[in-house]
Amino acid sequence: MESVENRIAELEKQVAFLHRYLGLDPALVDRSMRTNLPPQFFVALRAGKMVRAIKIYREVTGASLKTAKHAVETIARQERPELDA
Repeated sequence: MESVENRIAELEKQVAFLHRYLGLDPALVDRSMRTNLPPQFFVALRAGKMVRAIKIYREVTGASLKTAKHAVETIARQERPELDA
């Protein structure tokens, strides 16, 4: 019988594929995740410590490095929209 860890890993791959296939941004799929991020995530983000923010995001969500980087960059843009102009 397949282990729970292997099944979860397979399901995560499938969800990641669907995000890519459908062109969905994982950071925007569930905005409620932002409320689950600890205060130190936002402190790091506002201080411009992107590596630290990505590390915290990965610890909290279990996301891959690529997904976490994309999500943190998206959240950073949402937090400071004046930087996009």
